[in-house]
Amino acid sequence: MPDTLRVLQAGAGISTAADARQAGAEAAKRALEGAGRADGALVFVGPGYGDDVSLILDATAAELGTEVLAGATAHGVLAAGQESEAQAAVAVLAFQGLEAEAFLVPDPAGEEEAAAEEIVARLGAPRAEDLVVLLPDPGTFDSSALLPALGERLGPATLVGAGAGDALGDAPLQWCGRSVATGAISALVLRGTAPPRVGVTQACRPVTELLTVTGARGHWILEIDGRPALEVFREAAGGALADDLRRAAQFVFVAQPVPGVGGDSLAPGNYLVRHAIGLEEDANAFAIPAEVRPGDRIAFVFRDAAAAREDLKAMLERVVSPAAVCGLYLNCCARGAGFFGVPGLEAAYLDRALGPAPVAGMFGSFEIGPIGGVTELLSYTGVLALLEG
Repeated sequence: MPDTLRVLQAGAGISTAADARQAGAEAAKRALEGAGRADGALVFVGPGYGDDVSLILDATAAELGTEVLAGATAHGVLAAGQESEAQAAVAVLAFQGLEAEAFLVPDPAGEEEAAAEEIVARLGAPRAEDLVVLLPDPGTFDSSALLPALGERLGPATLVGAGAGDALGDAPLQWCGRSVATGAISALVLRGTAPPRVGVTQACRPVTELLTVTGARGHWILEIDGRPALEVFREAAGGALADDLRRAAQFVFVAQPVPGVGGDSLAPGNYLVRHAIGLEEDANAFAIPAEVRPGDRIAFVFRDAAAAREDLKAMLERVVSPAAVCGLYLNCCARGAGFFGVPGLEAAYLDRALGPAPVAGMFGSFEIGPIGGVTELLSYTGVLALLEG
């Protein structure tokens, strides 16, 4: 059991130094100023360092005085009110005062049950005060197999995460301590003294009411309310987008309500967002990355920066409390400056809402977080996990 007399402290740091060792040392030093001492840390690395990631970890471990490091390469990083996207940067979130263990799950593809068993074994008897952070390689991560397996075993513990990435096209990397891998899951288990508070913010607004799938095959939606599915998709896109399906698919998505949450409401947090992974004009159909059956209810939603900003503000008002000691923010690579039109917007909102409590995180290939009490693979969202003392 954790020592309840220990006081949780944390610090966050960011560096955009081009030199790998310098970046790791600077970010770690700034994080250590808040944490005082490091029992463990999350280390996020933006693109551009190539094979020098190991030098970042060497410098970070030396500066923090701990080998309990978990992390991954990312499309971008954020910390201490700053964001850095698609360029070299390092962000560190360091903490002391709670039990932490970092480890790698190598190549989980096809071994999801064993991976779930290992993660839970590292945690021990799951408690409501525990937080599990997963940073998987998208190429070997089967969320449809691993997340349900973990859900059955983690019980009251909270699970969040993000997919590793690299905006320059290099293979995503994951690490534990100074050991670097690819095709793996970097994992960190934290045994706290208070349940973590988690909020999910979405980037879309509904443009239709709930509709009924009346024809489907696997991932393909063939018919909606008795009409050809692609015809309904075009109507939802409207205007010039209706004539350019490839471009429309960058803005128009499918919302799937979470069973048992909100009934027929399309309020934020009541649905999952799925993008079109296939468009077949001859069949008048489109596909999404989830199995679809006749009778399923869906809606079309539109990526909208103004709606996303308001949802972020509302989420922070719901989740942030004066007891927050630090925050982990796992953001979608499709958000950020390119989406909001303002660099550093989310980091600024986080910094203002959390006050003295430090926050750090990454822009990932996808997100993992709770919707309606069920841990799901998410898209176009920001997931905030707060640790309280």
